[in-house]
Amino acid sequence: MKPKMHVGWIVFVIFLGTMMNYMDRVNISLTGPAILKEFGWTTATLGVLLSSFFWGYFLLQIPGGWLADKFGGRRVMIVSGFWWAVFTALTAIPRSQGLLMGIRAGLGAGEAVNFPAGTSIFARWLPPKVVARVQGLNLSATALGPLFATPLAVFLITTWGWRSVFYVFAVFSAIWAFAWWGVTKRAGLKDIPDKQLPVAEDQAQLAPPKDFLEKPLSSLEVWGSSIAWFSNSYVFYFLITFLPTYFVKAQHVSVQSLDILGTVPWLVLFIMMNVAGWIADYVGRVSSHSIFWRRMMYAGAFVWAGVFMFLAKGATSGTSAVILISLAVAGLAFTWPVAWALPVIYSHSKAGILSGFMNAWGQVAGILAPIITGVVASTGNWSLAFIWVAVFSLLGAVVVAGTTRRSTDKTYAVHLGKNSAANM
Repeated sequence: MKPKMHVGWIVFVIFLGTMMNYMDRVNISLTGPAILKEFGWTTATLGVLLSSFFWGYFLLQIPGGWLADKFGGRRVMIVSGFWWAVFTALTAIPRSQGLLMGIRAGLGAGEAVNFPAGTSIFARWLPPKVVARVQGLNLSATALGPLFATPLAVFLITTWGWRSVFYVFAVFSAIWAFAWWGVTKRAGLKDIPDKQLPVAEDQAQLAPPKDFLEKPLSSLEVWGSSIAWFSNSYVFYFLITFLPTYFVKAQHVSVQSLDILGTVPWLVLFIMMNVAGWIADYVGRVSSHSIFWRRMMYAGAFVWAGVFMFLAKGATSGTSAVILISLAVAGLAFTWPVAWALPVIYSHSKAGILSGFMNAWGQVAGILAPIITGVVASTGNWSLAFIWVAVFSLLGAVVVAGTTRRSTDKTYAVHLGKNSAANM
């Protein structure tokens, strides 16, 4: 069977890997209230602990993308899968804050290569006209992870204690790593040079403009997308690290009730991210300025999210809070597929390092968001925490709009032919 006939399976297993990534990184926030109670730590301490994951995650973003482009995403993701399974299990062991922070940083290093390696694989195996929807599907697993993790973690915490969460999730991660190794071997996903890959026919005709290939990081749009991803990630990591603690401490929701309230925003994010991917690809097919209008969609999504995050600061109950937060993430969902399709559009042969560069900016936000939120929340002022989130979201809109040029589409039209816009 020809390798490209297995692309659907490869996409599916990468999707599952992304889901496991986010199950393993949200488990610390779900167990946060129990950890604080056992060790007597403050919310500010928890913020620093949650931030430590992103230290390792940040450091390995660009190297991970380079390794995927150079040696192939398959090998990189196999090592990554087993790595993060081990460090997930280790999270349950230490009682020292410093050691626990080191283990979480190690987990971040293991998970860091997931998106750059996956994007590198997609760039070589997928036609550009479907990249946004496939990236939307894969990225929607970032919502599916917390969606499944929340009720499962609540059950494990109330039944066997918070440490059981990390042991069970580690087993799931190891199973995924074995599955990735087996499926990719059977599918023929070999780590071979880009020019030898069995890409789809229309992909073979798309050579990115020379300037993007030679100096992709000099592009105004690449920098704009990267800084905007910082804004997206600040909003997202605020939610993924502190949403359970916010419900418990600010809205006085019981831990048992988190299995409902804590999953609604992630369900909305999962659905809307897939919708957004299809819309982004549709815009690419029908517009003569597809990159421009995708980026405008990107900016508009930030505005929507920022407005509802600002309104969420005034929520007076768990129910009103979850409604406003869900409306915010419904808008934020439209930033993901556009942001992660752009590295493939700009330079499919360097999609790994481009996406790694972009995602590194996101991990700076991952470092800052838990610390800022932890310090602010320790004073009891959750409203200020939401204002910070709204400000960063609106900043993303300004950056995207300010770094978008219609001439980008014309540049591609010159290099790819008059029908290029319809193919992107």
